Amino acid sequence: MAVVTAAQPCSSKTESYVGNKHQGDISQVNINVARAVADAAQTSLGPKGMEKIISIANGEVIITNDGATILNKMEVLQPATKMLGDLSKSQDAAAGDGATTVVVIAAALLMQGLSLLTHGIHPLLSPILSARLRLKRSMSSTPWPSLSSSPTGNP
Repeated sequence: MAVVTAAQPCSSKTESYVGNKHQGDISQVNINVARAVADAAQTSLGPKGMEKIISIANGEVIITNDGATILNKMEVLQPATKMLGDLSKSQDAAAGDGATTVVVIAAALLMQGLSLLTHGIHPLLSPILSARLRLKRSMSSTPWPSLSSSPTGNP
């Protein structure tokens, strides 16, 4: 007889799950935290963008409205927010601008994925299902020549 044990929480801040029982919850938490980070950075956009006061562990205080600085100085633990930070750094290194915008767009895409997940649709399947539907519609409205008849219409 095999003994099965469930994973116990590692500490008060991290937990381990066995199987996909909690996968939807984990995805939802990651997406919501990513959205919160994007919302914090989004308020710094535009000519009326608000400045943020960032307090670092060593006591240093930074006041900025630069989205890249805000995202780089945030200490994040969630995987989705870490990816948003990496996305911001990549955009800043490649173009020198648009770090906040790319994070806001990515968070909006994650929120759309969350709405699909709540309806039981995997976000990766949505483009595939949409393409299949468009293909079916286009095939039903387009007359196709019969393969059994000759080009002149005579058999």
